[in-house]
Amino acid sequence: MLIVQKGFQIDEEVFMHTYWIIAPAIVIGAVLVNVLYNISYQRKMRRIVTLLDTGHPKEYIAEVDKLLHTARGQSLRNILKINLAAGYIEIKQYEKSISLLENLAGRQLPGSAVKMVCRLDLCMSYFYVGQYEKAMSLYNGNQKLFGQYRNDKTYGGHIAVADILALMRNGQYDQAEKLLDTAQRFWEEPRLQNAFQEIGKSLIDMKTENRQPG
Repeated sequence: MLIVQKGFQIDEEVFMHTYWIIAPAIVIGAVLVNVLYNISYQRKMRRIVTLLDTGHPKEYIAEVDKLLHTARGQSLRNILKINLAAGYIEIKQYEKSISLLENLAGRQLPGSAVKMVCRLDLCMSYFYVGQYEKAMSLYNGNQKLFGQYRNDKTYGGHIAVADILALMRNGQYDQAEKLLDTAQRFWEEPRLQNAFQEIGKSLIDMKTENRQPG
């Protein structure tokens, strides 16, 4: 700004008066542009999510990856990476989801919901690849955070999946079965129902093995 003043030979008092009028407008304008930019990506992401909800995870991954190639700003890119990890979880490429989420779990993420989703998806990815110590450590260490969203209509069913997996890991098969039955009746989203069915099959196998003599 000093260069502008000297270059145009503007009186310092006049310049500073004008600066304090214009500066807030510049800041507000920059913030507004940033907000509108992020809203634009949010709208695009909402459209893309329908691919995941309608059983097209590979197409979903491709579209999120396209957004990542054009997105600016670390917070926005981190959110897109979390969304990308969700696609990899859906097609059972858990190592890829772990690779993405491990790099994000310890970072400053924008909002508790984003932080919760990142840690929950990482926790479940650990469960699915058999890294049970990491899964249980993450699960137990984030109970307060998960608890804030346990009854949330968007996230509650996914937290229920983690709750059931944790009970199974602890050998609490009867409790896991009861929670699974409740979850299947309460959370009707097709993706969750598929997850519950797979967990149910695993639970039956684990209970059978546990009851076998020797």
